Amino acid sequence: MTGKPLEPEDPLALVGVVLERGPDEGALTEMAWCFVEEYARMGWSGERIMRLFRNPFYRGPHQILRMKGEEFVRGLIETVDGKRSEVRSGDGG
Repeated sequence: MTGKPLEPEDPLALVGVVLERGPDEGALTEMAWCFVEEYARMGWSGERIMRLFRNPFYRGPHQILRMKGEEFVRGLIETVDGKRSEVRSGDGG
């Protein structure tokens, strides 16, 4: 940690915002894809990713699970796992 004081216009400062309304269906789907792909790329198993979505501490993934359902999330995980298997076996393209 540096001794530099925080500045009001610091571009690295964490800033929370509140949106006037929640994300629409398209945005939820895109967010879900991003979460699943990111954790899959880090080597997480499908079941570990599913546990992330079930955990209320992770508000974004958990909101997607509540709004779109477990079947939707499982489908994304299975699709990403399938693509991952294709790449590993050399059948991906």
